[in-house]
Amino acid sequence: MSKSKKEQHWQRIFQLQAESGLNKSEFCKRNNITVSTFYSWAKKLSSLSPKRTNKQKVIPLVFPETKPDQQLTLTLPNGYQFSFPASLEPSKLQQFLNVLSA
Repeated sequence: MSKSKKEQHWQRIFQLQAESGLNKSEFCKRNNITVSTFYSWAKKLSSLSPKRTNKQKVIPLVFPETKPDQQLTLTLPNGYQFSFPASLEPSKLQQFLNVLSA
């Protein structure tokens, strides 16, 4: 079996285990798979997957005539909104975003 076919085979095994509702150990027992082989392939395939990063990035906004009472509103995908004074330093906004993404 080619390397690609083996990887596809084991990805299917992991999918079946997840859909089975069984824990990994019970799934392996019922399917005559050694637990060590199951975890070995899990480790191999996870190292091949690209790691997703969800880093926040601050892009400076320039307001030509900022008034002391002007507000910036940040709306998140879940609908939450946060308002900040337009004069807020970008580093403070970055700290806030770091807390949100933690």
